[in-house]
Amino acid sequence: MSIHHSSFITRHLWYDAALMPSPLEGIRVIDFGRFIAGPYCAMLLADFGADVIRVERREGGEDRRLGPVTPSGEGGLFLNLNRNKRGITLDLAHPEARRVIDRLVSGADIVVINMPFAVMKKLGLDYDSLRKVKDHIILVMASAFGPDGPYTDRVGFDGIAQAMSGAMSLTGFPGAPLRSIVSWADYGTALHAAFGAMTALYHRQSTGRGQLIDVSLLATGVTFMTPLLAELKTRGIRREQLGNTAYYAAPSDAYKTQSGWIIVPTVGPQMFRRWARLIGREDLIDDPRCLDDISRGNNAHIINEAMSKW
Repeated sequence: MSIHHSSFITRHLWYDAALMPSPLEGIRVIDFGRFIAGPYCAMLLADFGADVIRVERREGGEDRRLGPVTPSGEGGLFLNLNRNKRGITLDLAHPEARRVIDRLVSGADIVVINMPFAVMKKLGLDYDSLRKVKDHIILVMASAFGPDGPYTDRVGFDGIAQAMSGAMSLTGFPGAPLRSIVSWADYGTALHAAFGAMTALYHRQSTGRGQLIDVSLLATGVTFMTPLLAELKTRGIRREQLGNTAYYAAPSDAYKTQSGWIIVPTVGPQMFRRWARLIGREDLIDDPRCLDDISRGNNAHIINEAMSKW
């Protein structure tokens, strides 16, 4: 299996590939990832010139045929997240697989993997095992809950992180908890992983030592939710679902017009004053209920009513 260069070329936004070598040229990555977090991390490295080899199950990974878009059944997610990669299939549990894994790792700079820690250890894909093959290897390990704690051996998807971080309880309009259809916990974890891989490469240049990069979906979810969690912890403010309305400023919502919907994000006094003049409500500028961002957020119903009427 080989995924060739797609029409979406991230690296061309940053440099002219025809005039200079790719930033990660000469770096080899072995991608044992599945679904999004691992493969997207490895894809970013591939986009910037790394030689990435995706390792799939012999029958193809579970993510290969999600949302099929090709005559042979490959899904859009799989095709997108595996662009610029080469690929092989391998039964990791086969007695002869160890020889193949060792050969792959011995020629690699980075190994990317996302699976439960116990499975990694059983297959000899944990950091201690890989260091015996290549001492200065960089292992990027993505999981649902991290390598320690009571949930270390549990599996989990993006929606689990959205739920456990509290994000689902605040997404959507009042009612049932709502999962974002965009897998932001997965993609955010992959971005953290790719950043970690790059800093580990930089560190290895000066020290000669590899590193273990540990990222998890739950850690990403909690990180992205930190402002709201901090507010809950320090001030006891428990936010509720408000649809598209922002908590900390206004107007910041989606508004229906004659020709469709628009979204108006407004933060800070200067933007608010311009908005008030635009809709002919200069009286709101000196209204004590609109004194600052948090006051406007707390009184968003007043501002939204003015905006909707306009």
